[in-house]
Parts: sequence; structure tokens; C-alpha cells
Amino acid sequence: MKVQIPKSVRTGRRAIAGATLLEVLVAILILSIGLLGVAGLQAASLRFAQGSWARAGVASALSSLAERVRSNPDSSTTAYLLGASYAAQRTAIDASSLTSAKNCDSEVCDPAQLAEFQMVGWRLATDASLPGAAGFVTGDRATGYQATIMWFDRSYTTKSAGVEALVTSAAKQCAGTETGIAERTCCPAAANAPDGVRCTNFTVVP
Repeated sequence: MKVQIPKSVRTGRRAIAGATLLEVLVAILILSIGLLGVAGLQAASLRFAQGSWARAGVASALSSLAERVRSNPDSSTTAYLLGASYAAQRTAIDASSLTSAKNCDSEVCDPAQLAEFQMVGWRLATDASLPGAAGFVTGDRATGYQATIMWFDRSYTTKSAGVEALVTSAAKQCAGTETGIAERTCCPAAANAPDGVRCTNFTVVP
């Protein structure tokens, strides 16, 4: 005996099949949006981790400079000054031409020679802990040294076709009117810091 399926039942089956396919597509869309969100969170996490690593390097460099200054109390009031531009310092470091007249770890040095030796060591150590690092120191021992640590911040860069390029935003140069965080993060004009370089300023009081 042949059973005839009512037309209404056949139409309902097609409607149910179509609705199931639509639900799958919506689920895929939602999953894709979720995966994009996870990727964004991972990228943000990497940026925060890099920032934390840089802050640790800056704190270490600050502590190191302060200890060197305090370990040489007989040095002149300007023995630890460093006024070379960022480019000049990087040229000397990259060419391995940054050296001191005497090795005070194995030779007897007077306070001036010790200061020179310590500053060379500090600059090399800072370069080892921060990418493209350089220093800038003004002031004097009596009132406190105004020290700046400069380093190349990769968050200021972008990549196109696998080639890294600097972001167009320039280094924030100090105008002398800054206050608060802006004062602590601007780059000294005399240092002539290029694009992609970030600065942190602090005072060292022996």
C-alpha cells in the first residue's frame, strides 16, 4: 500500500533543514569573532609584557647609576656628565669604540678616571638590558644629576611585508614646560632622540 506524505509535512522538513544550516553559519561567525578577540588579547598581553620588561631595565639602570655615583664621593661635581647626542652614542657603542683610558678593576685609578670607567661600564650595561639604549646626564653632584635613559621602543614600530619600519610619531622632546608624567618621559632636546626612541628622566642625588 502506498502512503502519500502530506505536502505540509514535506515543506516543514525543508524548513527545519534550512534553519539548521543557518544556525551552523551563525555559530561559525560567533566563533570567528571570539577567536579574533582572543588574538587581540594575546597581542595586548605581549605589549604589556614588553612594557614591564622595559620598566625593569630602566629601574635597573637607574639603580646602577646611583650606586656608581655614590661609590666615588671624591669625584668632581661634573664627573658623571654625559652630553653626547643619541646618534653619537649609538655610533660609538655599535662600533665597539666605547672604552675608558684605564681599567679600574685591575688598575689604580683616581676619582676622575674611576668616574670615566664607571660611566663606560654603565652605558654598556644599559645597552645590554635595553634595545638601542643610550644615556644623557646633566646637572652636578651638589644639586643632583638629571639623568635620562633612552631606548628604542618596538611598540613604536610597524611591519609591512615583513619589513619593520618606524611609526611616524616623533620622540617627545622636552620643551621645559612639562609637568608630571610628561616631564618624566620627554627626551632632552640636546640628545636629539630620533623617532622610535622612548625616554625616562630621573634625578640622582648622591
